[in-house]
Amino acid sequence: MTLRLAVATEDFGNPLRQAIEQAAKNKIQGLRLNARTEVRAEDFSDTALRQLKHYVAEHQLSVAGLMYSSRHAIYDEQHLEQRLDGIRAALTLVRKLGTSELLVRIGRIPDPGSATPVTKLGAPTDTNVDSLRNPFSFAPAVSTLQSAATTDAQKFQLLCDILNDLSSFGGRYGALLQLQFSSFELPRIQQLLSRITAGSVGIVFDSASCAMTGSSPVRVFRDLYQNVGYVRLRDAQKDVDGGGIEVPFGDGTVDWTELLPTLVEANLQTWVCVERTGGDQRNDDVRDAIRRIEQLLPSSG
Repeated sequence: MTLRLAVATEDFGNPLRQAIEQAAKNKIQGLRLNARTEVRAEDFSDTALRQLKHYVAEHQLSVAGLMYSSRHAIYDEQHLEQRLDGIRAALTLVRKLGTSELLVRIGRIPDPGSATPVTKLGAPTDTNVDSLRNPFSFAPAVSTLQSAATTDAQKFQLLCDILNDLSSFGGRYGALLQLQFSSFELPRIQQLLSRITAGSVGIVFDSASCAMTGSSPVRVFRDLYQNVGYVRLRDAQKDVDGGGIEVPFGDGTVDWTELLPTLVEANLQTWVCVERTGGDQRNDDVRDAIRRIEQLLPSSG
């Protein structure tokens, strides 16, 4: 195996300790944890973090980054301040767990050239989706920014301000933001990256997002690989309505016989996380995906 494979503990559908034990039965090197549902900053003391890191190491594994999951784009006005506080809290954890990556959902990149007012959609019914209290309060002046972010151009500026603040904050804790996009629009991604100057960030390459939006995963990866800091291996199908759905490995439109050798050829030093975020048999689907990846890739010797 020539990729540094990881799995997400949340895909195993059990409390963290049991999920680690189950995940360790697979031919992997790392575990990606969830900073919202599994390793909350408010629940884990430094002692607890050391014990968790030690327990992972006892299973001959390493922590392969944290994910700060959210249903909303990072710049969404709904619970914006709480979301940013939660991300900062998660950024302080990664080094204590022996890793450096924090995956955060960016969502759609607003059009920086659009001055058309954006119609505000109805607020979600679950008001606790992005709530997370913690003692960090170094937020930029988002209260004044968010009220003015009514056009795509203004939302793009807000996104840039947020990422500059978070990347700078993460740098002080040895943590690197890995940005997850809902689609891979190369010009906008490049424009966004050029505006992040306060700290370093990476891009999360997600094969399923490519498939759902009708993009070629191999072409997207080759266009962006110099900025890729994390890989999520998922399969998906694009539906007739323009959306998409994640499916088990091999059942979607991702050409794994082309993509996997491309990832190997790139000599990636990043984590490659095999995931299954939906379905009734996520655990089995992940195990099957790892076996099939092993069959498709030449042995590392």
